[in-house]
Amino acid sequence: MEDEYLRFGPEALRIELRQLADAGRPVGEVVEDLETLATDMAADDRTYHERARELLDRCEQLPSGHRTEPDTLAAIRQERPDGPRRFEALSSPGHDALRGAWAGRCAGIRLGKPVETWTREEVRRFLTTTDQSLDSYLRADVAGSDEFAMDATGGWHDWVTGMPRDDDLDFTVVALETLRSCGKEFNTTDLAQVWLENLPVCKLHTAERVAYRNLLNAVDPPATARRWNPYRELIGAQIRADCYGYVTPGAPERAAELAFRDARLSHVANGCYGAMWVAAMLAALPAVKNLQDAVAVGLTEVPTDSRLAAAINDVLGWRKAGIGFEAAIDRIHATWDDADFYEGYHVVPNAQVVAAVLAWAGSDPDLGTALARAVGAGFDTDCNAGTIGSVVGFHLGFDALPDEWVAPIDGALSTALADRPRPWLEDLVTDTLAVARAS
Repeated sequence: MEDEYLRFGPEALRIELRQLADAGRPVGEVVEDLETLATDMAADDRTYHERARELLDRCEQLPSGHRTEPDTLAAIRQERPDGPRRFEALSSPGHDALRGAWAGRCAGIRLGKPVETWTREEVRRFLTTTDQSLDSYLRADVAGSDEFAMDATGGWHDWVTGMPRDDDLDFTVVALETLRSCGKEFNTTDLAQVWLENLPVCKLHTAERVAYRNLLNAVDPPATARRWNPYRELIGAQIRADCYGYVTPGAPERAAELAFRDARLSHVANGCYGAMWVAAMLAALPAVKNLQDAVAVGLTEVPTDSRLAAAINDVLGWRKAGIGFEAAIDRIHATWDDADFYEGYHVVPNAQVVAAVLAWAGSDPDLGTALARAVGAGFDTDCNAGTIGSVVGFHLGFDALPDEWVAPIDGALSTALADRPRPWLEDLVTDTLAVARAS
């Protein structure tokens, strides 16, 4: 039986070393052991599995690095800048806005899904070779496609009907189901129970899979995010945050808190901050003038001196200085390599891509342009395009979204959830609206 989800491979140890170093933790006493064991495991990872767990236990006990990147909500709030926290009382979001958010999220995921494991250069080469563009969903039945790994993730327009299953959408529905069953006062243990009852472990990846494994081993949250988890600052929590912004209009602080309760099941520090930023940004949308203002409000809910805040502020600074969009994306790629697994899926460069697309969208965003820019930027294409589609769709409303993007979703969605495998878009909107209206 292939039980990779239960084991650690050499790449996980190498990622752990990079994660420790990036967090500013002292790696001197473990670096040689991590590198040696990673080499040994490449030959026989079953033999060295126990050694890997013991070594990761040692890594977890290393002193903290960046003191301005705390992991508790109270400490995070002490390190954040001034912000609105809550705007004047707003009514619950309208049906059209929520339908736009869900549909926009689906459209972004659907566009980015076929190429989510590819680099920016591979995406560009594919578009040129097959004479396609990102102004519509991508097809596999075209001349030149046989040069590429077309079955890596699926989702090609001519291969699917409606909205294909994707973990980015699974977690949005999981968040909604948690809110429906437990209310806005849910805690991380409540969320964990929904995961265990609904999600098959082999449909999860990186930090989420590790957290799930920890739950099965009787590890309680938030230790589930730290134990044997090299992926704790990757993008996973950020893609789970949207629904918390949908249900807290005008209350970015509340949205960030809900996203934090979710994120801490599997992530720490910047991994949590990305989720808090996205949720707060969405919650701010009904109360601000444009997308760039929403991006800025989202930042008021994360620590000022965190790596995530610094990176997003760099992007906003480039926009203010008059740098063009493509030049901004080039700058992100100059620092982060999307061909490298750790860097390609780390929360920081992906948050920068999201911020860039939204900051350059202006006051009159176009869904198609925004999605094309998100996918064309590389990195985690379906995650970033899903977040972008969610924000733009929430801002514009469903009636303003082009039919060519929303019609193929076809009303029904596919998920991995045991209790909700084929939800209809309209039902998700209705349920989200009910949660938003609840106290």
